[in-house]
Amino acid sequence: PKRDWSSDVYSSDLCIVLLCNQRFFDKMIETLKGIIYTGYIGDICLVIGDDLKNSELLKTDFLIQCGVTIKYFPDIKFSEKFDQKFYSLNRPPHWIQKKFQYHKFYLFDVYFKQWNYIFYVDCGMSVYSSIDPIINCREHNKLLAHSDAYPSYEWKLRDQFDQLDDRFSYVNDKYDLNIDYPQTTMMLYDTSIINQNTYIDLIKLNEDVLISKTNDQGIIALYFTNIRNK
Repeated sequence: PKRDWSSDVYSSDLCIVLLCNQRFFDKMIETLKGIIYTGYIGDICLVIGDDLKNSELLKTDFLIQCGVTIKYFPDIKFSEKFDQKFYSLNRPPHWIQKKFQYHKFYLFDVYFKQWNYIFYVDCGMSVYSSIDPIINCREHNKLLAHSDAYPSYEWKLRDQFDQLDDRFSYVNDKYDLNIDYPQTTMMLYDTSIINQNTYIDLIKLNEDVLISKTNDQGIIALYFTNIRNK
């Protein structure tokens, strides 16, 4: 369809962002197809890491036809202290296989300030109808995301951290963990919340906390609730 720049929704001020490594590439394609086939016409960016940097997969016809911008960020190098905790936390083992999720910290790099709004969608999500109603909910200076505790709201932010670890008392004393918190599965945010240090701040917070059971989610949720109320 022809791009309509007069539309409030289909504006160069907004970009849909997906993120994947080689393992999730096929799931990314399926999610992107859902977004495109249900009517989205606008900017799209795919964030990748080391394993896709020079991959032939990026030459896939569908990505080229959709005009997808490929943005490479290097895999995050973690400290030895972090790695020791990462592999010893009390949690289901599948989270250990998802260390690349920390690449989501790059979603708050200043690179994305070239757009006013970012709509991030996890690869593997199925899109069956227009995303316009979600995009139209965007708010100035805010990050919008679904509550991870819906519909009971029994879970609190503290449940994102390993409460059996001896470091939990330090985190619990330092931050307010008795609050609702967002998923990082879908995030719609004004890039005004990004500053020069946001990505580095997330890295530093992660190294300070160390006990996020669901990798990026606990850290991003903690940062945008306790440290910066967005």
